[in-house]
Amino acid sequence: MIYLDNAATSKVFSEIIQNVKLWSGEFFANPNSIHPDGQKSRRAIEQVRYFFSDYFGCKPEEIIFTSCATESNNTIIKGLAEKFPSKDEILISPIEHKSVLYPVMYLKRKGFKVRFLKIDKSGRIDFDDLRKKLSNKTLFVGVIHVNNETGVIQDIKAVGEICRENGVLFFSDIVQSFGRIDIPFSYIDFFSVSGHKINAPKGIGFLKKSGEIIPLLHGGGQEFGIRSGTENVIGILSIREALDIWLKRKEDFIKRSKKLENILVKQLKEYIPEIKIVSEGYKVPYITTAIFPEVKGQDMVMALGRAGVEVSSGSACSTGSPTPSHVLLSYGFSEEEALRGIRFSFGIETKEEDIIEAVEKTVEIYKKLKKFTGFSL
Repeated sequence: MIYLDNAATSKVFSEIIQNVKLWSGEFFANPNSIHPDGQKSRRAIEQVRYFFSDYFGCKPEEIIFTSCATESNNTIIKGLAEKFPSKDEILISPIEHKSVLYPVMYLKRKGFKVRFLKIDKSGRIDFDDLRKKLSNKTLFVGVIHVNNETGVIQDIKAVGEICRENGVLFFSDIVQSFGRIDIPFSYIDFFSVSGHKINAPKGIGFLKKSGEIIPLLHGGGQEFGIRSGTENVIGILSIREALDIWLKRKEDFIKRSKKLENILVKQLKEYIPEIKIVSEGYKVPYITTAIFPEVKGQDMVMALGRAGVEVSSGSACSTGSPTPSHVLLSYGFSEEEALRGIRFSFGIETKEEDIIEAVEKTVEIYKKLKKFTGFSL
């Protein structure tokens, strides 16, 4: 299989797979136990916490290990709302991941006012609109760093500066940028990370916080009382090793991804002139979304999967009928166009021959689907 769905999840590094068995035997004890084996597990966790705090330039107690970015995002968003109930306005971009969008809309049902920031045609935040909408009632501003569907990069340093000038907290989902591009951590008050996006196992993530939040989970009081539950020692060790590997390879990855993206876009446009590439400007090269003429994205995804190419569609299908991507709708695409988006996302192992073969199969399948099925809502 040619796997081009790395923005959804990534294959666990072989180095980590080899270490998991060793770690499972060495750090099996509950890190909250006071006996020697328990304290051995505790030291392993705290060493990783100190590593990340040094990397981010923050205090160790500001790093809170969780199960994933969805948990981190919910903890930050709802935790801030509980902590500062008098601030009842939330400003977010309209292209946030659903694990940010849905908790915010949950708060809206609880009485919070949600205001969406304007984006330009390239998908980037309008700073004048941000300044205009800020007020002393603003709980936080939420802007995703790299969009998971289009790869567009937001200038979060500028957003952070504007928020700081106005005394407002800034939160960013950095899942798709962490480990792969430079991030101005010092300008972000709260952010979320997920391990399985950087080739660590699923089930581990963390959040970084500045200041207090009210916890969602109550119980044993782990993670400084912010996230009760026995810590995932193996996952914590894995996410640290994953970042180590990425830091050594990210420059080569970005250089290679630019080349792969050029091949992908050039060939798709050559064989399908009517195709629309979303956001060709200020974006990461490892995530590219294309809108195909006349053919449903989910039909393309399923047909490509049968042909040995794994990609994804921005539309969701949880009730038997697809719904258009809210991200593509925010860009100004019609519902019909938003249902025709396909995302190609590269990983650290993606090769040039993978892209060439994937394009060949994509074009072949597109022509067949266009001929035999057409498009209908």
